[in-house]
Amino acid sequence: MPTLTPPRPTEEVDLRTPAAATEQRPPGVVTPQQHPLWLSALLHVLPGALLAVFIVAVTPLIRSWGLDPLFALLFGIGLVSAPFQLGYLALQAKRATGSWSPLGAVDYREPIPLRRAIALAAVPALFMVVLVALSMAFTDERLATSLFGWLPHAITDMAVVADTGPAISTAAAVALVVAFVLFNGIVGPIAEELYFRGHLLARIDRLGWAAPLLGTVMFAIYHFHTPWRYPAILLGFLPIAWLAWHKRSFRVSLAAHLLVNNIFILMMLAAFLNGEA
Repeated sequence: MPTLTPPRPTEEVDLRTPAAATEQRPPGVVTPQQHPLWLSALLHVLPGALLAVFIVAVTPLIRSWGLDPLFALLFGIGLVSAPFQLGYLALQAKRATGSWSPLGAVDYREPIPLRRAIALAAVPALFMVVLVALSMAFTDERLATSLFGWLPHAITDMAVVADTGPAISTAAAVALVVAFVLFNGIVGPIAEELYFRGHLLARIDRLGWAAPLLGTVMFAIYHFHTPWRYPAILLGFLPIAWLAWHKRSFRVSLAAHLLVNNIFILMMLAAFLNGEA
């Protein structure tokens, strides 16, 4: 009597799986839980929108204190965007691991030695520095006053803050440099890389090579406070995001981000010291 032989497991095909999600990965690599695109877009832009609202709200107060309006941006990083990003990661980590550590929600955290991370990040970071420097020198003010002149002055003045900000004392200038180092040189880059590359980029991992492209577009839009710099951010950060995706590690993009921001801080400090000489 003939017997029915069940099909071998290797012959089974899941026709429900989208082609983008069937991309072959190295052995042992697991695709993190994925976000729908609408949720990814919302999580990308929401902290930037909140930061822009904060800047518009507090800039008049900052000016009334006789401080450079850039303090509104720096306070916004420390009080709004970074706490939002780290707080979101902490909540996700608590749900997934029971720990409040934001690292518990970071999926792209393959261990890469510090020297290796810096070596990989150096060229993309310098490329980003060049693009942003060119944007600051040639297009920021022009675009801010033409294409984005309809935005509140608290935003557009960011493009010409050196000309529109009030004269400040040496003590206030030193405080500005310290705030830049703390919030724009350390806290901001760490929070953003854990959030954007470590967590959100991994959650659209199913898109393959399109994931870092889409993630960088949304990361550029996140900078509502400097929309005239979208082209420089998009072109400059794409190689950095691609490295994070390719290496599955936020450490590479963090090294690049820290290099970029702190190079500009050193340039600002050099300009300040030169002006004092």
